[in-house]
Amino acid sequence: MELRQLIALMRRHWPSVVILTVLGAVAGLGLSLATPKEYSARNQVLITVQVGDSIGDLNQGTSYAERVVATYSMVARSPVVLDPVVEELGLPGSGRTLRGAVAVSTDPAAPIITITATWGNPEAAAAIANSVAKNLALTVQDLSPTAADGSPTVLVNSIDPATPPGRASVPHTRQNIALGAVLGLVLGLGWAALRTTLDVKVRTGEDVAALVPVPVLATVAVDAQASARTPVIIAPTASARSEEYRRLRTNLQFVNVANRPRSIVVTSSRSGEGKSVTVANLASTLASAGARVCLVDADLRRPSIAKYLGLEGAVGLTTILIGRVSLDDALQPYGDENLQVLASGQIPPNPSELLGSDAMVALLAQLRHRFDMVLVDTAPLLPVTDAAILSTSVDGVLVVAGSGIVTREQLKQSISMLDAVDAHILGIVLNRTKRAGDGMATYTYRADARHGLLEATAAERRASSASTPAAAPDAAPAAAAEAPTATAAAPAAPAPAPAAPAAVETPDELAAASGAGPTVVEPPAADSRDQSVSDGLSEHDSAAFAGLAHHGERDARGPQDAPSEPAAEDEESRHTVA
Repeated sequence: MELRQLIALMRRHWPSVVILTVLGAVAGLGLSLATPKEYSARNQVLITVQVGDSIGDLNQGTSYAERVVATYSMVARSPVVLDPVVEELGLPGSGRTLRGAVAVSTDPAAPIITITATWGNPEAAAAIANSVAKNLALTVQDLSPTAADGSPTVLVNSIDPATPPGRASVPHTRQNIALGAVLGLVLGLGWAALRTTLDVKVRTGEDVAALVPVPVLATVAVDAQASARTPVIIAPTASARSEEYRRLRTNLQFVNVANRPRSIVVTSSRSGEGKSVTVANLASTLASAGARVCLVDADLRRPSIAKYLGLEGAVGLTTILIGRVSLDDALQPYGDENLQVLASGQIPPNPSELLGSDAMVALLAQLRHRFDMVLVDTAPLLPVTDAAILSTSVDGVLVVAGSGIVTREQLKQSISMLDAVDAHILGIVLNRTKRAGDGMATYTYRADARHGLLEATAAERRASSASTPAAAPDAAPAAAAEAPTATAAAPAAPAPAPAAPAAVETPDELAAASGAGPTVVEPPAADSRDQSVSDGLSEHDSAAFAGLAHHGERDARGPQDAPSEPAAEDEESRHTVA
């Protein structure tokens, strides 16, 4: 593993690494606190040999002393020396018991024996070391041969008596803490490496680049406003999320400069990745730049654009395709006049066939002629083939990948499905990422007088007050009070459209944008909208759907249609009207 990969691993899983490191240090501290304190006292003795006065005798005596040092060091820990120590100091046990508390070492360069006694009391440790040295000297006198005059030939003299130590030798608190922290760090890095190896989800742009040869046009982070109790679907103009969608708008303009795409299908691999929220914000961003944009909800399995934007969804794409209404009657303005929305309309029993009909191709051509940009929201790629069918009729496909939602294999399979039908893949939008400190925090978009936003808001309030009719004086203060909110929030829906309900059942795309993760959607109950669709879908309309799909069926040029039919039937069974 390279240093860059190690740093990236620690940055991604730093909470686990830090927690395990701290736990290791705490464990080392706990071990030190649980270990009884022990004190070590040391006494050094010198062994000398009594010989003649000549130089030869002295050298011979020194060599003899060096040879017997190892012997006498073993004698120092024998019961013949330790038993008198136990009796003298009144210690518990016997000499054999005391042997574990006495350590003896020798110096290879000199006839010196170091006696170290370890005990729970510093005074007792020093007394044991001195007593062992004294009794060793007496024992050596008894064991060594005597001179002609009866004096001992080997003497043991203490050259460094033991004194009570000032600090405990056990436990080694600093060493235990350091060792515990190092072990915790190793465990943390191992855990992070294991999680990275076993993680099959797509989380970063590097993961996408390693999987498919498709560029990441933008990354959209999780926003607190999107996860609020009343979610804000369209990102406020002065927000970091709105800037991320503007970045996507800019990158789309440079995908193919010679032949810029004018009709784009926006899809995802599976549900819950935030494709509908992404395409709605992209449409709003393009419209705010002056482009004439048409947002088409072609997700005929689980439509959500009309509900997100607070528009009427009973009349739209499907009612145009069966010839019940014209395009002008079905288009609904949203915000300014640059953005027109074409809702899904009534949910048909045969979505794939309807989207692949000649009527759909003609409608897309008509929309491309009337608008600068046509954005089409479709169903996910893996469950059904709707997106693959529509991708052959537009200029490009934009794939939304939910960070932490879609797996690597699912993303690869989705790109392969689009390649199988020769679709022009423009890029990937990585959605629901974690916003890192990449400089966005230093360039905020809050309404601050230093940035001139408060003055602009006051000007808008004055303009709003001036444009209020004189016949309604009471409405002017309310409009002026609500103007700051209108500048920071999404543009309001047009007056004829009903307002969005305060509490709605949030689908997978709304959960993806809010950071709540994918949800399992149960078959919906027959609410008011489904009932209206059921009432409005007559037998004549069903026949029209079937006839249009039968006579205008087009080939999607992809082998994936057949294996996806069971999943399509499962999705259709939730919305098909008996």
